[in-house]
Amino acid sequence: MRSFDLRASYGGFELQAAARWESPCAALFGASGAGKSTVLEAIAGLRPGVRGSVELDGTRVDRLPAHRRCIGWVPQDSALFPHKSVRENLLFGDHGRGATGEASVRERRFDEVVETLELEPLLERSAADLSGGERQRVAIGRALLPAPRLLLLDEPLASLDRPLRARLVPYLRDIPERMGIPVFLVSHDPLEVSALAQEVFVIEAGRIVTSGAPASVFASAASWGGLRTLGAENRFEVRVLERAGGTLRIETAGGLALSMVRVEGFPEPERVAVRAEDVLIAERDPGVVSARNVFGADVVRIEPLGEQLLVHLEAAGEPWCVKITPQAAKALGVEPGKRLVLLVKAHQILPVR
Repeated sequence: MRSFDLRASYGGFELQAAARWESPCAALFGASGAGKSTVLEAIAGLRPGVRGSVELDGTRVDRLPAHRRCIGWVPQDSALFPHKSVRENLLFGDHGRGATGEASVRERRFDEVVETLELEPLLERSAADLSGGERQRVAIGRALLPAPRLLLLDEPLASLDRPLRARLVPYLRDIPERMGIPVFLVSHDPLEVSALAQEVFVIEAGRIVTSGAPASVFASAASWGGLRTLGAENRFEVRVLERAGGTLRIETAGGLALSMVRVEGFPEPERVAVRAEDVLIAERDPGVVSARNVFGADVVRIEPLGEQLLVHLEAAGEPWCVKITPQAAKALGVEPGKRLVLLVKAHQILPVR
């Protein structure tokens, strides 16, 4: 069991947030400025001025300095040493953060981290030469080497493009099961939370407003006033029709066939999601395009969403929603009852829990 009950005041911002969870991976979800990073830094012992308690497996650690809490921390920017090799960056996590134990135990742990995150081919490369996804894997490995009691991830996929995010997800999902280390992450992306976490806590203006399984929390966003925070997304139950190299051909319950990228190490999906801003609208079939999925849909209704519009459509008897600007809606003549064409790239369809 892990928990926090935190209080803080910074200028006009008040933090009063408490949560308790047992799941292998839990997430804190909210918009920018809601207090996500403040909570994460307070758990790690990196945020002064926060009062309250932090417990790991029944032991309070909030009175301990950061280096004695046995908590792994991966910031958004990965914070690797660019002049060092991957091996040297990893070993800094083992020796530079107070790792203990016999040399043989530390060596086994090093091998386990390298195997879990598939870092062997990278060990002698300079950190400066790594891709974004590789840097993130190394940063996670460095945090795991001291065998922390909890791994904290601050927006672990935010700096990566959509295909790289999909490739990193299986590594993150493996950590609790293969290494026995629970994960707590913060994110503003509902798809990221749905792909990784079994439990999510929603924070708004410094307070936890709801919690539960990601699917149920996000499905009930209207009840906790989270539609603007959540934005909108499209979720479907699917079955796999065909496997062809790196692509899966799937079918929704309504019979709409779609192509998605097959994520290595990720089980075949039973549910998928597509962000509303990742769907394009056209007046007619554009012919040859890079998007693998092109299909017709009928406009049901249009509603304002901040400075954009949320267009609700129906395709194969199932609801879709798409974010567009008012200018685009006017140019396309979007109105209820109009038949339009939706375009979705294969890598923008992501598996979720």
